Amino acid sequence: MSLIDYPGEYRIHLNLIEVGKSNRGKSKSVENIAGCLIAFACHIAFDRDYFGFVSLQPKTQLMELYQEKYSFRQYGRLLAVEQESSKALIDKYLNDEEE
Repeated sequence: MSLIDYPGEYRIHLNLIEVGKSNRGKSKSVENIAGCLIAFACHIAFDRDYFGFVSLQPKTQLMELYQEKYSFRQYGRLLAVEQESSKALIDKYLNDEEE
């Protein structure tokens, strides 16, 4: 994962997110890696008082996935998640289920 901090725009930009081949598809060895990485970016965005605002510029074929699975919304050429949607991602992918 590669992040860019845009403090003047109050956002964290996901410049690159990649999951290894062994963790993709139905036979993956570890679940939810992309979700955890996105949620971590959201956590950073809250820590920096950006209200959880995280953006990315998706490949065309992944646009629907980000919108449906991770609740990103379209802002021009970028997709972004913020506030309650970011909190939901943090709760889903980062918070310990045993708490």
